[in-house]
Amino acid sequence: MTYPYQAYHYLKSITLNVNDLEGMAKFYTEMVGLTVVKATDEQIYLGSSKKEAQLILQKNDDHSQQLAGLYHTAILVPDRNTLGLALHHLVINNVPLEGGADHGYSEAIYLPDPEGNGIEIYRDKPVSEWDIRDNGQIIGVTEELDAQSLVDNLVNVTDKFILPSETRIGHIHLNVNDADKTSKLYQKVFGFEDKFSIPSASWIASGGYHHHLAFNQWTGPNLGKRQEGQKGFNHMVIAYNDPILFQASLKKAKLYQMTILEESEQAATLEDFNGLQTKIILEN
Repeated sequence: MTYPYQAYHYLKSITLNVNDLEGMAKFYTEMVGLTVVKATDEQIYLGSSKKEAQLILQKNDDHSQQLAGLYHTAILVPDRNTLGLALHHLVINNVPLEGGADHGYSEAIYLPDPEGNGIEIYRDKPVSEWDIRDNGQIIGVTEELDAQSLVDNLVNVTDKFILPSETRIGHIHLNVNDADKTSKLYQKVFGFEDKFSIPSASWIASGGYHHHLAFNQWTGPNLGKRQEGQKGFNHMVIAYNDPILFQASLKKAKLYQMTILEESEQAATLEDFNGLQTKIILEN
């Protein structure tokens, strides 16, 4: 992988509430290239290998409009050839795309899943090509993706596209009512740093990455608080391997008045003022 993804914690998984459990699982396996890790009547666990789930689909009957919630789940692939294979596979299968972009530090393609949840599939460029400022800010751009070069020199093209095991959830981008307020809360509680911000959006990260989380208020200032059980974003999981940092985040969540929904020695589920839930876990 081009970037070693060094961080004090990492995005382990995201769970989505979906209406068509089987149909959505089929899309994420056959079109996106994920693999089924485990399946029940109510949940299907997907990952880039059969060892660990990165995307969990949870059956849900709610059909209301999504309020605060997911903008996109960003799937980080290990190299440019894999990104090209993904693009080739989506195009030949006539999967509708929303576009592509060169962000300076990455190249990305964008698409919705069948229930409107945003997906980004991207690869990181070498760190030497990133625009890293003296203050630690990492400046992103939005320029045209060179899609032609992505597919011109593909190797290992097969009829069935499967994401390689090195693939991971690279970042999660959320729709919120107030991007600045939400960003500052997550920086304080989880120890992320501001990497780039504009009045309507913010990108934050741990360990020198360009961003692990992003927040935007592009839906408008009247975006409602997310309610339990609504279609779309259910929760995300942030995993720690340092008990001191885990306890510090839990303590700060209480200090900054996040709602503690569940708490144990190695896990806690937190809810912010947008109604968005984050589960933090301590891994051995």
